[in-house]
Amino acid sequence: MLTEEKREQLLELSTALAVDAMDRLGLQESVLNPAISPVEPFTRMVGTAVTVLLRSQPDPAKADLTVYTRAFETAGELCCPIIAVEVPAAHHHQAIFGEGAATGARRHGFVGALVDGAVRDTCELRDMGFPAFSRTTSPGYICGKVEAVSKGDPIRVGGVTIEPGAIIFGDNDGVMVIAAAHLDSVIEKAGEIKQWEQQVHRQIAEGRPFKEALASAGAMP
Repeated sequence: MLTEEKREQLLELSTALAVDAMDRLGLQESVLNPAISPVEPFTRMVGTAVTVLLRSQPDPAKADLTVYTRAFETAGELCCPIIAVEVPAAHHHQAIFGEGAATGARRHGFVGALVDGAVRDTCELRDMGFPAFSRTTSPGYICGKVEAVSKGDPIRVGGVTIEPGAIIFGDNDGVMVIAAAHLDSVIEKAGEIKQWEQQVHRQIAEGRPFKEALASAGAMP
C-alpha cells in the first residue's frame, strides 16, 4: 500500500531502476507501451490507480460519463490517487482529460492522470503543473461518443493490465505498474541497485576501465 513516505522514496528513484528491481526479484515486467508518454516532458508521477473503463457508445443519448466524473469524488482514503482510463482504440484521437478534469481531480486529491487515449488543454495542464501521461494529445471531443461503464475494475492501458489500487510510476522514460503487494520489495531492491550503479559510475568517471569498475563493485544486487 502506498504511503507519502514510500511515494517520496519512489520519486527519488526512476522507472528504469524499478524495472531492474522487478527483474532481479523475478516479478513480471509491467512496462506500458512506449506510446504512453508524459504530456509535459520530464514529468514524474507516482500514485495509486483509480481505474475507469470507457466503451464506444453510438447512441449519444446513452453516452454517459457519470461513472468517470464521479470517480474523482470516490477515491476515499487512497494515498495520492491517479485516474487511469482505458479508452476504446476508435476514440484515441478524442480527448477524455483536460483542464476541467485536472481541476476537479486536484480538488479531490488526485496527483496525476494516465490515459490510453488523448489529453487536451496541454498548455493549461503545464501551467497547472498537473502530471498527465497519455497515448497522444488532441483537441478532439469525446463527449457523446463513449460511455463510462465501470470504475474500480481491472483495465488495459498500454498493453498492461492495471488493477485498482496498483501503484503507477511514470517519468520521462515511460510508465510502469507495481502491484501494491510488491511495493516495499521493489523500493528496497531499486535503492540497492541505485547505490551499486552510483559506485560503478563514479569509478568510471574517475578513469577506471569499465570491467575493473564492475569487478570492484561486485555483482549487481
